[in-house]
Amino acid sequence: MIENNICLLTDSYKVTHHYFYPKGTEKIYSYLESRVGAEFNKTVFYGLQYILKKYLEGAVVTQEKIDEADRLISAHIGEDIFNRKGWEYILDEHDGKLPVEIKAVSEGTPVDVSNVLMTVENTDKKSFWLVNYLESLLLQVWYPSTVATLSAEVRKLSNFYLEVTGSSKDNRDFMLHDFGYRGATSTESSMLAGSAHLLSFSGTDTIPALTVPENYYNDPNLYGFSVQATEHSVMTSLGPEGEMDQILNVIDKAKNGILSIVIDSYNYRNFLTEATIKGSDLNRAINDFLKIEGNKVVFRPDSGEPVSTTIDCLNMLEEGFGSYQTDKGYRVFDSNIGLLWGDGLDYQKIRDILFAMKSNGWAAENIIFGMGGGLHSTVNRDTQRNAFKCSAQLRNGEWHDIFKNPLDSSKKSKTGRFKLINENNSFKTILIDEDGEDCLRTVFKDGELLVEDKFSDIKSRALNYSNYI
Repeated sequence: MIENNICLLTDSYKVTHHYFYPKGTEKIYSYLESRVGAEFNKTVFYGLQYILKKYLEGAVVTQEKIDEADRLISAHIGEDIFNRKGWEYILDEHDGKLPVEIKAVSEGTPVDVSNVLMTVENTDKKSFWLVNYLESLLLQVWYPSTVATLSAEVRKLSNFYLEVTGSSKDNRDFMLHDFGYRGATSTESSMLAGSAHLLSFSGTDTIPALTVPENYYNDPNLYGFSVQATEHSVMTSLGPEGEMDQILNVIDKAKNGILSIVIDSYNYRNFLTEATIKGSDLNRAINDFLKIEGNKVVFRPDSGEPVSTTIDCLNMLEEGFGSYQTDKGYRVFDSNIGLLWGDGLDYQKIRDILFAMKSNGWAAENIIFGMGGGLHSTVNRDTQRNAFKCSAQLRNGEWHDIFKNPLDSSKKSKTGRFKLINENNSFKTILIDEDGEDCLRTVFKDGELLVEDKFSDIKSRALNYSNYI
């Protein structure tokens, strides 16, 4: 089988649509939006350039791909179903380049829900069927966009609690760490989700995501960083009776910098009791490590009920290492230590932990969060209610408005062809012939990528949103 055969990158039923459209159809115009009812009121658009460069740019149609698709669809659905003639027309008349025009808002831009994010229209009237054939592939931009939105909203949440508790924002870029690679559905999905996270934060353990800015966004800079850290295979090496010996070994062998220690292999309270007893071997070892400028120890409990366990750990660490108060009266550890909670988190649980910390007099700067499955795998297309719909068709030289209006009014689609304008820092979708500067740019046309954004520019747009309280 040929990898990335564009003729097969669609849903089965779409293969049958080329003969279902009305006679005289010349153009199909479709759009992408996040519909009303999304979890967050803005969507940070991201990932289209990756899809275009990987799957659509250049001469993507070949005779071999057409032949393979014809054989597969004939067996899959039936004979004379596959649009061989239509694909061979693209190969012969367009040298295998796709005759479509794609307009989109700049990546990294937060757009209010119920607004157009992208439009797709064919540029050759004989290829009208191609627009919604590409829906299945293009709509996958929902995934990196939703992850980018989630990370941006967590950053906004973090900003709020850092501000109200008088916390330092020096570590803000690392308050949410990406642990999602192992929980991702594929390496490609981990790359997309991991790079989307890097628009708002700099902490990640998803190494494949580090390649996306250079390979797909013209930016050789490194945007993700991590630290030395233990896991249970390390901490349980000497069994329960040897836990303290093993952690002393870890601290002795650790390089200078940040050291993250998982403490719930057996009983986190026993671990922290030993760590905070002044004069104990573990307490001395930690304090000796912290004497070196720039060194920091982060304790990771990761078991139990997140809110109560977090508060319990903070209180125990304060007894052993002391604290001072911010100018707003919230406690911060005296020593260069911190807490990391990285188990079973989502946006609501992070909010609950930060709220509980504030209620118990703790500054937000004491904690770091880690998300794995919550970042990569718990979002879905309905999180931001992303939908790709046809809104206009050109037949026999005349445009016809197209829409759906089911009993579920939240699924009503837009009608016509559109612009996206920005009025007083708020986006609004209007008809294409109305006044206003269009924020949708032609990014792809007839097989050519016309706009190539740098990752740094996309990140700047996202941060302009997520840094605002």
